[in-house]
Amino acid sequence: MITIHTPEIVIIEEKARLQAKIEGVETDNVLWFETDKKYKNDMTHEKSDAFVVSLLWTGIRNGKDILVKGAMSEKLYYSLNNHLIPLIASIYKKYNPIRVHCEKLDSKKLQNRQAVGTGLSCGIDSLHTFAMHENEMTPPHYKVTHFTNFNVGSNHLTGSGGLMRRKFEGRTEIAAACANELGKPLIIVDSNLSDVMKMDFVHTHTLRNVATALVFQKLFHVYYYASGLQTKQLKFGGDSATYDVISLPLLSTENLSFYSAGSNNTRVEKTKMVADMDIASKYLNVCVHHINNCGKCIKCKRTLLTLDILGVIDKYEHIFNLENFYSVKDDYISKLTAKKPKNPLHIEIYEEMMKTGYLEKWKKSQNSE
Repeated sequence: MITIHTPEIVIIEEKARLQAKIEGVETDNVLWFETDKKYKNDMTHEKSDAFVVSLLWTGIRNGKDILVKGAMSEKLYYSLNNHLIPLIASIYKKYNPIRVHCEKLDSKKLQNRQAVGTGLSCGIDSLHTFAMHENEMTPPHYKVTHFTNFNVGSNHLTGSGGLMRRKFEGRTEIAAACANELGKPLIIVDSNLSDVMKMDFVHTHTLRNVATALVFQKLFHVYYYASGLQTKQLKFGGDSATYDVISLPLLSTENLSFYSAGSNNTRVEKTKMVADMDIASKYLNVCVHHINNCGKCIKCKRTLLTLDILGVIDKYEHIFNLENFYSVKDDYISKLTAKKPKNPLHIEIYEEMMKTGYLEKWKKSQNSE
């Protein structure tokens, strides 16, 4: 059994920390989320929702039920036990359903500032999420008011220790500058969630980020989680993005509704929209390994090839290492086109190359060398 005790807020110098004592895990006995203390009154100590979602994968992986000593949202309690946990168990056959136990179910809405949040990594998906909610189709109460930057695992994909901290701080600087130019506040959250979970990020990123957003149920009434995949291409798999369109509504509470943003668009379509944003040529940041765009990791290559197909790659020479990209470009295209691609993201690029005549021109250039 994993036990979650009642959350509390503590002030540590200029930071506000929402924390809860936990039992039944092999790592830290306190799970915490920390942000600027000006957001203290927006943090949700009245309900344990953020901690339940944080530890859900830990419980599922270890076959342990979760006991909540404090209160939790009745809606979330129902959705987890009756829908999301059975869904995860059916997708990942090696896991059996667990139960969340809580005697203090609370269906009341907390006072809420009616803010709308979304993550700002400055990648294609996040910039597209902002752009798509700036148009006339978005009602006033659904337009983005705040950006977020959560240190709950993405910086742990490569490197360790001090490198992870430097990546978080460096990427946060880029996001902060972008948010400032867009005229929106950026809420930065640090956490020990990765140390507590000790699980693969790709497998668990949705629950990690949703849990952190649930810290702010007195601030947000809507939160957009940028989709990494197009819905019609989805096939349940190891990446939690493959079932975001199902899981996100099930993670909503009486206070906060989650939406999978951009799930009807291909990555190429998103890149076209982002490429038209002046802000993107300053702050677009997609690199897997480094703070700044290296130009040759898989995400840099994929993004730059798309920008090249669209004819706008030169706009990005100041924020990408184009020399690195051009040194691997031909090999990348050769591998991508050697046989029919199976990766949905590569299929999109291949189809765009065919549609625009880019592939034919590239082949002619290869033959003339």
